[in-house]
Amino acid sequence: MVEVPSSGAEPLGARIRRLRRARGLTQRELAEPRYDRGFLAKVESGGRLPSDDVLSHLARRLGLTPDELRFDRPPGAAEELTDALETAYRELQKGGLEAAEREFARVERRAAGYRLPDVQCHARFYLGEVQWQRYDIPLADKGFAHAMELADAASPRLRAMIVNRLAACRALSGDLGASVALVETALAELRATGATDPDAELALLTALIHPLIEMGALRRARRAAEEGRRILSSAHRKDISARYHRQAAQLWQEIGLVDRAEKDLSRALRLFTSIGYDRDAARSRWARGFLWRRLGKLDEAHAELRLARDLLAKAGSQEGVLGATIELADVRRRQGELDEAAELAEGIRPLLDRSPDIEARTEVLRLLGLIARARGDLPEATALLEEAATAQEKAELRGALVATALHLGDTLRARGLIEKAAEAYRRGVRAAAMSDSGPAV
Repeated sequence: MVEVPSSGAEPLGARIRRLRRARGLTQRELAEPRYDRGFLAKVESGGRLPSDDVLSHLARRLGLTPDELRFDRPPGAAEELTDALETAYRELQKGGLEAAEREFARVERRAAGYRLPDVQCHARFYLGEVQWQRYDIPLADKGFAHAMELADAASPRLRAMIVNRLAACRALSGDLGASVALVETALAELRATGATDPDAELALLTALIHPLIEMGALRRARRAAEEGRRILSSAHRKDISARYHRQAAQLWQEIGLVDRAEKDLSRALRLFTSIGYDRDAARSRWARGFLWRRLGKLDEAHAELRLARDLLAKAGSQEGVLGATIELADVRRRQGELDEAAELAEGIRPLLDRSPDIEARTEVLRLLGLIARARGDLPEATALLEEAATAQEKAELRGALVATALHLGDTLRARGLIEKAAEAYRRGVRAAAMSDSGPAV
């Protein structure tokens, strides 16, 4: 395993002398034919700092690259550290958060010592992923922003993945507009370079779909999904293709293309499973349970969501457990199991209290409101639905607001509060008017 030099790293001249002796070379043999023994003696003693040309000559004679010699970087260090990152990421996907976090931090330190900013950036990105999996959105956001500081040295694909996650943090924190703007800016910059990187472009298009759906901008979401579909065959990374399939499925079900949604979710599950991404495979099951719940296949949805929740818990994905639990609770409500539904929803409220995830919080409030209405507690249902609607309106969650306003209006009407019910319905109509649901243009 490669090791970084200590903080008291040896001087460059001393390093050249050590490496020369390790290879059994004399000063003359290393210096010639371009330089003489006396010149090299001054370099090794620290009396003369080697120029880039001198360093290139000496590195070549020692069988190294100039940077390997300059930074005491062992040959193959970048490849070995990158492999270590990918191995640890698969460990993270299986629930080994602490071990993966330690390895990401180790690689980040090694990469910094060896002056490998691209590898260092990748390690920082994965450290952000650890916090994302823990559902600590503020810390995840800081981690991804920390990675972005080195993004100029990273590949277009890695830069796109960092933007993807930063945008998701913005969306979960209730700023959908900032989320979309961040991705659209990155996409425009990528396309302006003229370079073709289908993985990077697909990652950014994927990042646009969810916030646009939540804003009610279905035409724009469909345009992003269709653009992604056109470049899908050119993408190389299975994980990026799988994430596109999973996210596009949400759009297809929103606009009624159910068969297309089911096919995309099946592809996502198959791809994630093939590369050992257990967490993401489980999230695909959660998405499929969500689809079946929307289609009224409650028994199938119940089984799939319970399995998804168990697998996500095993993988240590707090965010995934939260989402699957919300959907599972709604399925149980629809099946008439109100006590179990309420217990599931109440059980995740402490987690939400520590998170800025507006979307999930309002979903739970709406769910608890519907449970209260089913129990006949109309005042409690009204209060919960009103709280959900107000938060959704503020966060511009227009698609969700349309549904919540309808439930709120129905509840108020059941209480005989006709004027307030009419205002709730108008609230939903206004949200719908600010949305779109037509085909992409």
